[in-house]
Formats: sequence, structure tokens, C-alpha cells
Amino acid sequence: GASCHSLAEAQAAERDGAHYLIFGPVFSTPSKSQFGAPQGIARLEEACRAVRIPVLAIGGITLDNAHECLRAGAAGIAAIRLFQDASDLPALVSSLRKA
Repeated sequence: GASCHSLAEAQAAERDGAHYLIFGPVFSTPSKSQFGAPQGIARLEEACRAVRIPVLAIGGITLDNAHECLRAGAAGIAAIRLFQDASDLPALVSSLRKA
């Protein structure tokens, strides 16, 4: 897998043999601020369409916006605070599965 912060990086990672990508930050988040401005849903969708390997969205993912990432073509999400701060992890996972 490869961590990518732009469409060009995503395409290069696929060419270099990555089996999946983690793309972001999609939304604003303190843990990914060193990687620049959020890419947004439109760029996530562009990256998902540009490669044939699974793309996971990362960066500022919440229960309220996870479904946007999936609609944009992401195979799934990766998150830190979403899961770390969950008071009821099984309920959170159940809600995400419905997204």
C-alpha cells in the first residue's frame, strides 16, 4: 500500500506496484496538517477513478462524512480519532456499515 496526497502520487503509486492507496487528507484534521490542505471529495473521486486499485479515504473522517467518501468511490475509510474517541465502538462500526 501507499499513502498519497495528490492524484499524481496516486497514479505513481499504482505504477510502482501498490496494491491499495490511502488518499488524503480528504477533510481538515490536525493529524494530517503536515500534508497540506484537505484534498476534498472531488479530488478523492478523481483519484478513485484514475486508478484500478482500492483507495481508502483518510483525514477528518467522521460518521457524518464517511458516506461521502464511499459515494466518491473509496473502497473504505481509515481514521484515527473516529475510532479512538468512540465510546461505543460496536455501535459506531454498525453505523458505518449502514453508510
